[in-house]
Amino acid sequence: MTGWECYNLIMLLSILERSAREKCHLTPDRPILVGVSGGADSMALMVGLHELGYLPVVAHLDHGIRDESAEDASYVQAAAENLGLPFVRTRIDVLKWAENKGQSLEEAAREVRYTFLFEQARDHHAQAVAVAHQADDQVETVLMHFLRGAGLPGLSGMSFRKVMPIWDLEIPLVRPLLDVWREDVERYLSKKGVSPRFDESNLDRTYFRNRLRHELIPSLETYNPQFRQVLNRTAAVLAGDEAFLDELTQAAWKLCLINEEKGRVQLSRPAFQQVAVSIQRRLLRQAVSELRPDLRDVGFEVIERALVLIDAPGDGKTLDLAARVDLTLLGDTLVIKAWETDLPDGGGALLPFPEFVADLSEGGHLSLRNGWGLEAEMLADLPGDAPARAAERPANEVWLDADRLDFPLTVRGWRDGERWQPLGMEGHSQKLSDFFINEKVPEHLRGIWPLICSGDRVVWVVGLRPAEIAKVTRETKKVVWLRLFKDL
Repeated sequence: MTGWECYNLIMLLSILERSAREKCHLTPDRPILVGVSGGADSMALMVGLHELGYLPVVAHLDHGIRDESAEDASYVQAAAENLGLPFVRTRIDVLKWAENKGQSLEEAAREVRYTFLFEQARDHHAQAVAVAHQADDQVETVLMHFLRGAGLPGLSGMSFRKVMPIWDLEIPLVRPLLDVWREDVERYLSKKGVSPRFDESNLDRTYFRNRLRHELIPSLETYNPQFRQVLNRTAAVLAGDEAFLDELTQAAWKLCLINEEKGRVQLSRPAFQQVAVSIQRRLLRQAVSELRPDLRDVGFEVIERALVLIDAPGDGKTLDLAARVDLTLLGDTLVIKAWETDLPDGGGALLPFPEFVADLSEGGHLSLRNGWGLEAEMLADLPGDAPARAAERPANEVWLDADRLDFPLTVRGWRDGERWQPLGMEGHSQKLSDFFINEKVPEHLRGIWPLICSGDRVVWVVGLRPAEIAKVTRETKKVVWLRLFKDL
């Protein structure tokens, strides 16, 4: 081995050791669960950590996607055993997983992989899960985020160490190779006599990342030969700025937070409006992340619409944010909640309801939000005391004269200025807004209260009162029996 080759070997191990100790906070006295695919990067991570005196536990997931996947698994097992390292493997049909969960292949592979790695980390009492992303991966990731549109967190790239609650509340994910370039990895393995497995899909330029790697980055290097190094340094600088802003965000979060519980976050609207807009955006993203930790990103446009809604006068307005999470204004409170969760006053006469129209066929079932649903059933051969029976229905049920209805019935929210004819107001009509006031419906629920309609006519303000035009009489031959229920 030449002096230069020896120097390269020492440098890679030196960078890896410093990153592992100072940036990933790893110690040599506890196991580290290392994800090893058999490719160059993961093999270098396994061999390097072992050479530095750490305690790798080698874990391999066979995705079953490539024809050679079983050979990859056997190769990694043999390499681990040759070093005397503990080894675990499993095989999961990722294609089938993706199909069953309605995910892209990339999303499914990521979920399956990290689920497996963190399960094994817990079983082996590992201090961390280590994966083999290196400096070129960092450059590609940052560039990909930039082209797709990203804020500071995306442009900061991947971190050396991060706890990801979706996978584990305590065990961190670490990337000790983030300061090592791909060519240095390949030189290291060559000098160690290790021949890694090669995945030919890495050459397939139909994949976005591969086009960046093989086409865009080489082109950008004609403008600046140091492009990769420059972008990597930029990501490191932005990561420092991101860490500082995250500290400010956490301070603002404590200032604004009223209450946080399963499925719901409540923030003070006045306190929220006092912080800088950049921090407001981060607070909204954090609130969504608290409810949907597996969500990768919340679109810029959605956040901007939320900020406009928060600053606009009024109350009771609702906006869908992302991933079945919505924002509702309740006076001085911002409620960010999962659809399946009630609003905080949930005394909940009934339920928040979005502005949409949906068919409710006879004998049908309609799922609303927050765990509520509606059932419809047609009744014939009515008893002689049908009007009395109709009047005895509990608040969550109603009998309506089927012959006085136009089908299919629809469910929607109220319209500005809309009038209707409540039961008992024969010959007269009333504004729905006045009816809600008389019934003491909270202002923030009025605009999102569910209405059952026959054509354009409201025939039941759900849970409160049916309409005069659809009441059951002695002449009624058929009844539509509607029932509001909540899944337990």
